[in-house]
Amino acid sequence: MRIVLLLVILSINFSSFAKESLNIAVASNFYEPIKLIQKQFERKNKVNLIIIKGSTAQLYTQIINRAPVDIFLSADQITPKKINRSLVVQNSQFTYATGKLVLWTSLIWNKKNNSKLFLESEKTKILSIANPNVSPYGKASKEYLKNIGVWKKYKNKVALANNINQVVSFLYSGSADSGLISYSDKIKLNKIYNGTYLDVPKNLYKPLKQDAILLKRSMNNAFAKKFIFFLKSKEIKMIIRSFGYIVD
Repeated sequence: MRIVLLLVILSINFSSFAKESLNIAVASNFYEPIKLIQKQFERKNKVNLIIIKGSTAQLYTQIINRAPVDIFLSADQITPKKINRSLVVQNSQFTYATGKLVLWTSLIWNKKNNSKLFLESEKTKILSIANPNVSPYGKASKEYLKNIGVWKKYKNKVALANNINQVVSFLYSGSADSGLISYSDKIKLNKIYNGTYLDVPKNLYKPLKQDAILLKRSMNNAFAKKFIFFLKSKEIKMIIRSFGYIVD
């Protein structure tokens, strides 16, 4: 009897010290910034952030199928609006970042910083982009290629990736020699692999405004509300900007 009582007391004591957790679904292009934000937030709060990364479409499917997600950081503005209103906290959606598209290549390019000129030269043998049907960055990539008149040229030599992180993997492994990626991923790629990045004019694709939304399962969760406030803070906006995103 004493042993049982002792085990009960110990379990109560240990559970009181156990950290709460928050499940944050994050579009794959924002994975590098969120890891740094995660460290900062966990340092200041007794909570574990569990990061679930994937394409925006994949995360959306998980959420509407009642996956235990507390906060959703999308790579666009449309997808959070598509979620059934019974699953989200009303008026909680806001823009946390605006992304930039760049072209990265492992090929030698000594001419001016002009992605259109590079693509028109047809130096690249395999161009990777995220799947336009599931990724906002993929949709922007296809829009850009159409707007500069090269989509038909590359349609049959495009390596479609599930998300922007997989585009980076294709570039790193050599499965593709060029790819359209986020500026944030370009920073990561240049740390591990020599290559050249070329600017993609912002007027040639729709703005990549990325929105966050609070799920109703966490509407009364103090840590979830703290994280939303934290994401809007000057300190975190500086971190987001350091990865090449535009923040209001």
